[in-house]
Amino acid sequence: MLKKIAFFLAALIGFIAMYFYLTVYPMIPIGTGYAAKKMCTCHFVAGRSQASIQKDDLRMSPLNLTKTVIDESAKTATATLLGLGAKTAIYKENLGCVLLDGKDDYNVQLNLPEVKRNIAAEWPIGETVSTRKMEGVDYPALEKAINSVFDPSGNMDSIKTRAVVVIHKDSLIAEKYANGFDKNTEILGWSMNKSITSTLVGILVKEGKMSLTDDHLYENWTDERSKITLNDLLQMQSGLKFEENYAEVSDVTKMLFMNEDIVKGIVNNPLDTIIGSKWYYSSGTTNLVAGLIKKEFPTLQEYLKFPHERLFRKLGMHSMVLETDESGNYIGSSYGYATPRDWAKFGLLYLNEGNWYGEQIVDTSWVNFTRQPAEHSGGIYGGHFWHNHDHAAYKDVPTDLYSCNGFEGQFVYIIPSQDLVVVRMGLNQGNEYDANGFLRDVIAALN
Repeated sequence: MLKKIAFFLAALIGFIAMYFYLTVYPMIPIGTGYAAKKMCTCHFVAGRSQASIQKDDLRMSPLNLTKTVIDESAKTATATLLGLGAKTAIYKENLGCVLLDGKDDYNVQLNLPEVKRNIAAEWPIGETVSTRKMEGVDYPALEKAINSVFDPSGNMDSIKTRAVVVIHKDSLIAEKYANGFDKNTEILGWSMNKSITSTLVGILVKEGKMSLTDDHLYENWTDERSKITLNDLLQMQSGLKFEENYAEVSDVTKMLFMNEDIVKGIVNNPLDTIIGSKWYYSSGTTNLVAGLIKKEFPTLQEYLKFPHERLFRKLGMHSMVLETDESGNYIGSSYGYATPRDWAKFGLLYLNEGNWYGEQIVDTSWVNFTRQPAEHSGGIYGGHFWHNHDHAAYKDVPTDLYSCNGFEGQFVYIIPSQDLVVVRMGLNQGNEYDANGFLRDVIAALN
């Protein structure tokens, strides 16, 4: 009898071990990679405490089981889960944090000259925010609308809004921050960065270096993939196979947390559907676009400087940090940090038809392209921006709304008919955050 029990226990332990090895163990380096990168950037870029990051940003299971060690002198964060799967992210000046696969084989650096900021000028050109009241704005109603999306305690208990910034007629008329955050706190935009990547393409299109009709985009696309155009990629209708599943080992988790070179990791993906026949949201698609941008520059330094020199510094988005993989590809799908005010400047560029106070950053035709929905998206997406055609997303908000959207409720809403940009940053995008009601009430306060 004892032998049978022992055999049964041994078999059970073996089964559990095998299950762990096949299902749980492969996810550990993905979880620790996520934790290391998030801890590194939130600490070294945004200046937040380790306790705050662990409590809020790594609250989800199993990330709440990760243990991270910060090395202040080396500027690294190393995360493990149950003592396994150690992953390290290292902070680099102007690049934020880079997730390493072992040692830093590429040693990518970005050198940017110092910029003299126009502190005295009024926002958005400078840093001074006017205290003048705008005629026609019901400020008590606006304050009530903003307060409705914050937890009353000031902490992030349920609704988990971190910041709201409201821009009307080019003026910053209201802003609010949760405890531990302020106008100087850089916050990860997640997939709002897809809209940044789109804009970088728009700049190159304006210069005649890229075209929406470009095809034969990658050298190894010698088969049917050679017919994929830049337009197909930006509309998320390329037909390329890509699994956007963050709950398991998939194309997207391997791309973000297990590859030194994210472009090489996905450029060999085959076609899954006929080109242009289906809309499918894919972060891999955006990073292929970022790879195409890189091909336009003869050196890595020129590529790395491009977003800063041609977009961020022109808009005064001095807080903006775009992060790269280890080999130096910008992770255009996901990893860019900026203050809420600087995210608002990006929205303001589009509200003003691509013109930044006299300089046309992207052509109006490009702005119009981003407003047009992809054929098979059901009116919700196009040009790496989200849409509200036919009230598809927000039933009580004008249909000309389009937006940059990111994981966990990062939003830059652009509503031309209301001369309005609204930024909301947080950790919830479900029922806890009533985006439709919030935007409806903000608009009501302006009319």
